Amino acid sequence: MSYCRWAPSLGKLEGTAEQAWGTKPYVWWKHRREPTCFFGLYDLRDYLALAAHRGKAWVLWAGSDIRNLNDGFLFNDGKLKLLSILLKSKFTHWTKFVLSKAEHWVENDWEKETLESLGIPVSGVCPSFLGRIEKYEVSFKSQARAAAYISAGEGRGQEYGFDLTCRAAVRLPWMDFFLYGDHWESSLPNVFCRGRVSKEIFDKETSTMQIALSLNDFCGFSEVVARGILRGHYAVSKVLHPLIPTFQDEMELIASLNRLRKMILPNIEAREWYLSETNKFPWCYVNQKM
Repeated sequence: MSYCRWAPSLGKLEGTAEQAWGTKPYVWWKHRREPTCFFGLYDLRDYLALAAHRGKAWVLWAGSDIRNLNDGFLFNDGKLKLLSILLKSKFTHWTKFVLSKAEHWVENDWEKETLESLGIPVSGVCPSFLGRIEKYEVSFKSQARAAAYISAGEGRGQEYGFDLTCRAAVRLPWMDFFLYGDHWESSLPNVFCRGRVSKEIFDKETSTMQIALSLNDFCGFSEVVARGILRGHYAVSKVLHPLIPTFQDEMELIASLNRLRKMILPNIEAREWYLSETNKFPWCYVNQKM
C-alpha cells in the first residue's frame, strides 16, 4: 500500500488522491516508513515532512511550488518573502539534501527543465487528474457561436489570465467567454463572469462548450483542461502539453482560438491520448499490485 501527503497549500481539487491513485491519506507517525507520494512542496511544512520520512518517497510537483523553490521562498507559500530572502543561503544545502531523498515527477517539460536546471533530477513526466476519469464522456457540440471557458481560484483571476481572456474577447466578438472561480467584472457583451460555482454546475454549464483555457505561466496539468479534453473539447494552454496548442503572445492565442472555434468534430485524438497516459505514476502501480 502507498500513501499520499497532500500539501496544505493545494487546498481542494477535483477529487482526492485516494479516488484517483488509490493512495491512502498520510499520517506521519503511522506511515513514515511506507512508500509515499508527497504531492506539492510549497513551503517549509512540506519540506520538513519529507525530511522526516524514512521510507520510499516520490514528489509530484504541482507547478507554482517549483516557482517557490526557484525563487527561494520556503516560508508560507511565498508570503513571508523577506524572511525567505534573508535565510535563503542557510537553507539551500539543506533543501537539496531533503530533495535528494525522493524520486521526482512532474506534469510537463517546463517543470522538468526548471527542476533539472536547479540540479534536481526528474524521473518522469506524466499528466495527473484527481477526478474520476471514467465519469467523463464526450459532450462536445459544434455550434455556430463557439464558447471558451476558464477558471481561477478566488483572488487569482489576473494570475490565471482573466485579463488576457477579456482582451481576446474584444478581438473575437463572434465567440463567448465564460469566467469561473474568481470574482471578475467585465462590460463586454461576450464575456460572462460566473464567479464561484459548484463542480456540478461548472461541469453542466461547460458540458457542450468547445474550448478549455489555461493561460497562467506556472501550472502543472490544469484541471480545467483535463476535464475539457476528457469530454472531447479542444484546449489552449500557455504551458506546453502534448496535443494541446500553446502560445507565446496575445496574437497567437487569438489565432488559436479563431481556428479551434471552427472545429466540427470532438477532439478524440487528444482524449484517447490522455485517457491512456494520465495518472501513470509508480505510486499507483504499488496499489495495483496489492
